[in-house]
Amino acid sequence: MTFIDKLKLTANSYIEISKDLISNKNPEKQGGYLTVGLDGFLNKYVLEIGNYDIEKKEKYLRFSQEKAHRLYSDWLRDTDSISSWQTRQIEINRYGGAVLFGFLNNGIKSCNVFSFSGLNEHTDEAVSFMLAYTLNLANSSDLEQITRISKNQVLEEMFKKCK
Repeated sequence: MTFIDKLKLTANSYIEISKDLISNKNPEKQGGYLTVGLDGFLNKYVLEIGNYDIEKKEKYLRFSQEKAHRLYSDWLRDTDSISSWQTRQIEINRYGGAVLFGFLNNGIKSCNVFSFSGLNEHTDEAVSFMLAYTLNLANSSDLEQITRISKNQVLEEMFKKCK
């Protein structure tokens, strides 16, 4: 199984799990776009995931990439930036749903970014985080920080269910 296949399969499984979560306000939503930037976007993946309103395809694609790149740009200025909720501004179409995990690579700061768009913002963020967690790129300390920033009950509930 390729890395891309694993991302798609895992993202779909988290979307499926999200449908049964009490805190998920839009359980009928079942897909969208995933943007992943690994090692400071040296490796970038943009993937169509699940089933969604095809008329919103360009919107979900644009928002998924915008969240990822905004968060990465924020992190370059301030390494405390770990969630797109920190610069969320609905009035100018800046939404939550992306998470970032910094690390050192041969003594140089780098990061991995996961962003989803197509569900509701909290579920987008939950799927993004759980993908990183599944790939061992995030940990429970990251979970605590991110849920504190976004007050994300969907993520907390999903994490408990998947443990």
